[in-house]
Amino acid sequence: MAYSGEVKEKLKLYSYWRSSCGHRVRLALSLKGIEYEYIPVNLLKGDQFNPDFMKINPMGTVPALVDGDVVISDSFAIIMYIDEKYPEPPLLPRDLHKRALNYQAASIISSGIQPYQNLPVIRYIEEKTNAEEKIVWINNVIRKGFTALEKLLVNCAGKYATGDEIYLADLFLATQIHGAMIKFQIDVEPYPILAKCYEAYNELSVFQDAIPAKQPDAPSPAKLILSSSSLHFRANSGSEKKEKLKLYSYWRSSCVHRVRIALDLKGLEYEYIPVNLRKRDQLDPGFKKINPMGTVPALVDGGVVISDSFAIIMYLDERYPEPPLLPRDLHKRAVNYQAASIVLSGIQPHQNLAVMRLMEEKISDEEKTVWVSNAITKGFTALEELLVSSAGKYATGDEVYLADVFLAPQIHTAVNRFQINMEPYPTLVKCYESYNDLPVFQNAVPEKQPDAPASTS
Repeated sequence: MAYSGEVKEKLKLYSYWRSSCGHRVRLALSLKGIEYEYIPVNLLKGDQFNPDFMKINPMGTVPALVDGDVVISDSFAIIMYIDEKYPEPPLLPRDLHKRALNYQAASIISSGIQPYQNLPVIRYIEEKTNAEEKIVWINNVIRKGFTALEKLLVNCAGKYATGDEIYLADLFLATQIHGAMIKFQIDVEPYPILAKCYEAYNELSVFQDAIPAKQPDAPSPAKLILSSSSLHFRANSGSEKKEKLKLYSYWRSSCVHRVRIALDLKGLEYEYIPVNLRKRDQLDPGFKKINPMGTVPALVDGGVVISDSFAIIMYLDERYPEPPLLPRDLHKRAVNYQAASIVLSGIQPHQNLAVMRLMEEKISDEEKTVWVSNAITKGFTALEELLVSSAGKYATGDEVYLADVFLAPQIHTAVNRFQINMEPYPTLVKCYESYNDLPVFQNAVPEKQPDAPASTS
């Protein structure tokens, strides 16, 4: 069903034909029946670094959406904004568990696969190693993510990812599978659920129209090839839980750090279960049943099991709505999603333990430090520009929201683990100073967790 309201001015989508991030936004717009102007940004020619485009998206990436005076970069933030402004047909189910599964599937792709296959990263890998190593890198990343998605969806998939309706997970899944098959020649036969979903997507004209090869800036040969193939410090006021929440955690993980903040902000008690990443506890078969990705965090709430920090935080906010982690204002909500996503998919994947270990095998310690510093400073520059006009005491005003839950752990990690100079980022520094005044943030820092080494406390 198409959106039936009036759009005062046609939306503008800055995109690149081959970008899977732009692809998923096109799907969302088409599903909503929203017309838009397509403005190509040629990533191979460096159009994304043009000063005019950098004003729109300081990260220098596509997509970017302009809706009147509202400018949003980052595909997830755009899709959530579209779904909240134009609610029909909905991109999220009403059922909380199914919503969490949709968030989780989307996040596996946006932070577990896509950041490692994007153009700058694969260029860097090839430059530091060789073309063969680059292919191995991409294959490993995609296969690991697809394995996790297959296990996640095995009990909920119907015609599509989480049933017989198209939701958020499908937007991310369709574009990732398409890119894996067409761009990287990944065989999806080992993933029967993903393959079944992809066959169903291909029967829908809305999916066919959004594929990269049919976009205005796609080169003709590609078309020919594809045509043949206020902060409230109060406890949660919702219903009583029958069983205490269980959080599988590692003291130093910034992903778990943000979940601990969310739990504390909500006033929720939980059992802390340590998973030692250094000792590879995350690869234990018992833990892999809880989180097939073999990462922390993982949250168990009775019969509901959720891995991925973003999915957990959104689940907590929807099940235990006080205090809210998102403002009512749509633009402010979009800024919160955008800030969270810059951290989630633009910074954190490049500094996590698995990537650091791989980097140590491929490049020198000095080059590894440069890799991490570049990822953090690029992300912090974008966050500074994004928040400079919206920040108050905290990231988007004088209330703690989603952006703060992601920002506080990332700054803490940057300063204490990677010794990043914060002087160029006065807005972030001001926010971080405010976080340090709050017990709920102080109690969640890595050094105060039960599994932290004694020397860190």
